[in-house]
Amino acid sequence: MNLQPDVKRELRHIGIGCAAGAVLLSAGWGVLAAAGAGLSFGWSVPLSAALGAGVAWLNFFGLAVTLQKAVHCDSETGRRNLLRASDIYRKLGLGVFVAAMVLIPVFNWVAAAIPLLFPQLTIFAMYAFGRKTPSSKGGE
Repeated sequence: MNLQPDVKRELRHIGIGCAAGAVLLSAGWGVLAAAGAGLSFGWSVPLSAALGAGVAWLNFFGLAVTLQKAVHCDSETGRRNLLRASDIYRKLGLGVFVAAMVLIPVFNWVAAAIPLLFPQLTIFAMYAFGRKTPSSKGGE
C-alpha cells in the first residue's frame, strides 16, 4: 500500500516533533539533574527518550496506515472492526513497551514513557502556531 502524500507529510511532521521532543526532554532532564532537582542523568535518559520517541512515531504510523486502509474498506462493519483491532493492538504494544522499560533496568522508564505523548503535543503545537488549521484537516 502506498501512503498518500498528506499522510507522508503528517508522518514527517510527527517524526520531527518526536525527535525534537526527545532532544528537549534529554536536555531538560540534564539541566534539572545539574541543578540538583533529585534526578540522575546518564546515557540511559537520552537512549530511553529516543526509544520512546521512536515507539511513539511507530504507533502514529500504525494509526495512519490503518486509517488509510479503513477509507478503502467497503463495509461499515469491516471498517469498524479494522479500527477497533488496530486500537487494541497499538495500545497493547504501548503497554508492553512501557512494561519492558520498567522491567529492564538499563532504561529509564519515565524518560521512555514521556515521549509517548509527543505526537499529540506535536499536533497541538501545529494548531497553536498556525501550521495546521481546522479547515486543512481533510477527509471532510
